[in-house]
Amino acid sequence: MPTDIHRIEQLHRQINHHNRLYFVEAKPEISDQQFDRLLHELRGLEAKHPNLIAPDSPTQRVGGSPISGFRTTSHAARMYSIDNTYDRGELDAWHQRVLRGLGIQAEPGNDAMTVRYLCEPKIDGVAVSLRYEEGKLALALSRGDGRRGDDITHNVRTIRAIPLHLVSDYKDPVPVPRVLEVRGEIFMTNDEFARINTQRSASGEETFANPRNFTAGTLKQLDPRVVAQRQLLFIAHGYGQVTPNPFTSLRQFLDALRTWGLPTNRLADVLPTIDEVWSYIEAFDAKRPTVSYATDGVVVKVDTLAHHEVLGYTSKASRWCIAYKFAAEQAPTPLRDITWQVGKGGSVTPVAELEPVFLAGTTVKRAGLHNVDEIQRKDVRIGDTVIVEKAGEIIPQVVRVLAENRPKNAKPTKAPTHCPSCRQRLIREEDEVAIRCVNPTCPAQMRERLIWFAGRDQMDIEGLGEKVVYQLTDAGLIQTYADIFQLHRHRERMLTLDRIGGKKIDNMLAGIEDSKSRGLARVLAGLGIRFVGTRAAGILAEHFADIDALMQATTDDLADVPEIGPITAESVHQFMHSSTGQHVITQLQNAGVKMTALKTPAARPAASLVSGKTVVITGTLEQFDRKALAEKLEGLGAKVTNSVSKSTDLVIVGEKPGSKFHKAQQLGVDTWDEARFLKALEG
Repeated sequence: MPTDIHRIEQLHRQINHHNRLYFVEAKPEISDQQFDRLLHELRGLEAKHPNLIAPDSPTQRVGGSPISGFRTTSHAARMYSIDNTYDRGELDAWHQRVLRGLGIQAEPGNDAMTVRYLCEPKIDGVAVSLRYEEGKLALALSRGDGRRGDDITHNVRTIRAIPLHLVSDYKDPVPVPRVLEVRGEIFMTNDEFARINTQRSASGEETFANPRNFTAGTLKQLDPRVVAQRQLLFIAHGYGQVTPNPFTSLRQFLDALRTWGLPTNRLADVLPTIDEVWSYIEAFDAKRPTVSYATDGVVVKVDTLAHHEVLGYTSKASRWCIAYKFAAEQAPTPLRDITWQVGKGGSVTPVAELEPVFLAGTTVKRAGLHNVDEIQRKDVRIGDTVIVEKAGEIIPQVVRVLAENRPKNAKPTKAPTHCPSCRQRLIREEDEVAIRCVNPTCPAQMRERLIWFAGRDQMDIEGLGEKVVYQLTDAGLIQTYADIFQLHRHRERMLTLDRIGGKKIDNMLAGIEDSKSRGLARVLAGLGIRFVGTRAAGILAEHFADIDALMQATTDDLADVPEIGPITAESVHQFMHSSTGQHVITQLQNAGVKMTALKTPAARPAASLVSGKTVVITGTLEQFDRKALAEKLEGLGAKVTNSVSKSTDLVIVGEKPGSKFHKAQQLGVDTWDEARFLKALEG
C-alpha cells in the first residue's frame, strides 16, 4: 500500500510535468504512446485504490456524467470586450489617447519609455475565465455578456492544456495567489478542425463552418466525454480577480502563468514605441498563413498594470487595450438574384443571392445590400459579378460590382411596393432610407420577432433556434410571444414535425420554463421595441425595477433616465401605451413570465460598437439623413448630442463637416466617415 501511494504521487508529478512540456514549453520529452502508458498505469492503481483518487488527478478530467443544462454565474471581475481598429491612423490616435490618459506629454518621435505595449496575435477562439482557488481549478465561465457567463467547468476540465492544479517545477517560484482568475482563449488548430470535418464528411455527418464555431459548439456540449474527444487548446492572455496581486506588468503576470503550467502565446512581445508595435503588426500579418490556428489581428495592451487602473474602461471595453484587425477577406462571385426580407421591426431590406463562394472559412450564399439607395449607389444588377467580403469576418456584404464583367442581360432591381410576406403596401417615411411594412400582424415580422425573443441575449431559450421557430410557425403552433409558453400543451403535435424528437422537445420545454425567470431586462430586450437593445433594456429595468412602474412612466420620465435619449423614450412610451403593447405584456404576465428586475443589476452587454458612447454627427451624409442616423445610433445604445466636447467619444463625419470635425481633431476624439460606420454596423 505505501508503495502504491508513492507511485500514484509520482505519476501525478510525471504526467503534469509532461503536460507542461507539451503545452507550455512545446518541448515534449516522451511520445504520445509513452504518455498514454503513464496514464494507463495511474488508472490501474486508482482502480485498485479508489480512496486514493484525488479530484485533481489527471485521470479525473472526464470524471463527471452529462449535465442537464448550464447554470449562469456572475464573473468576480467583469470581462470587458476589446475595441477594434482597422488602420494605422486609428492605432496612432488610440496611442495618443493612452498618453493623454496617463498625463504623458510625448514629443513626436520621442515617446520611447513613456509607455510600453504588449502585443500578441488575436486568436479567433472562445473567451473563457478560469478561476483557481488555492491553486486548484474551481470554476470556468464563458464570457457571456461580460458580467455573467455559463459555467462550463465540466467541459474545461477535459482540456489537457488547462492544468487542474497549478504547480511549479522551477526554483524560487512565484507563489500562486490564493484566488487567481485567468482569462484566455479556447481554440482548435486548423489541422484538428480539418481532421474532424473529414471524418464527419466520410460518415455522412454535417460538417462545421469554421474552427471558432466548432469550438463554441463543443463547449456547449452537455456531455464532457464528447468534449474530451476534440483536441481543444488554451492560451492565457489576461487576468480577472487576483488576490493577492504581486504583479506590476502583464509580461510579469504571463511569465508567472507559464511557471505554474498555463500556456501563454510564445509570439507575444513587449515593445517601447508605437512604431515598433506597427512593425510587429506588419511582421505578423506576413507570417499569419503559417500559424496553426485561426487569427484575424493583433491585440495591443498597455503593459504596466498600474496604468490599467488609471486608464479604466468605457461602458464595454478597456481603454488600455485595442485590437488591430486585418483587412477582411474578399472574393468575386456572380449575383444570381436580389430578394427582399422583412425584419422584426418591419424594415424590408435587400439580400444578394450569390453563386456559393468560400470566404474566410465558410461558404457564403447570401450577402447584405443594406437598402435600395445602396443598390443604386453601387449600381448592383442581377447577373453582375460582385466582390463580397465578411465585415469583421462574420457578416457577408457586397462591397462593389466588377462593372467590366457585366453581361449584356444584367437586370436592374426596383424596390418592392408591397410586403413580400403579407402583401400590404410598404411605406417610406420622410428622411428615411428604409422601406417598411407597418402591418402589426405581418407573419414574417412576427416570425423574426419570435426568433429574436428566444435569442441568447434576450430570453435565451435553449432549443428554440431559427429553424425550430420556422417549423413551429409553419405548423401554426406559435404566432405570439405568449404562445411559446403554451407549447407544453402541444408536445404530441410537435413529435410529428421533422427532426424534432422527444428529448429535443423536453429540453426545449425546460428551456422555456427556465426563461420565465430571466427578469425584466431580458423581456424588454426581447420585445423588439424600436431603439431598445440589450443595453437600453438593462438600463430601463434597473431604473424602474418592475413593468408596472415602467408602464406608468411618462415620456419625460423615460428621457430623464441616463443614456436613454428622447427618441428611445418616445418609442418605449408609445409601445407601453399602445393596445398591442399592453396586450403582449398582459399575455406574458398570465403565462408566468417574471416582469421584475433581478436582484443582481441587469446585465448591460454592448449592442454595438457605439453602445454607451456619446456621438456627434456632422457634415452631409450619403446613406442617411441626420435624423435617421441619430435614431439608428440611439437604437444601438449611443447618446447623440449636438456639440463636441471632452466627453464626446465619436464624431461621424460626412461631406463638408465644418467646425465640429476640427474640434474633434483638436481634442483627439475618434472620427469615422460614413463607410467606417457602416462597416462597424455590419460587424
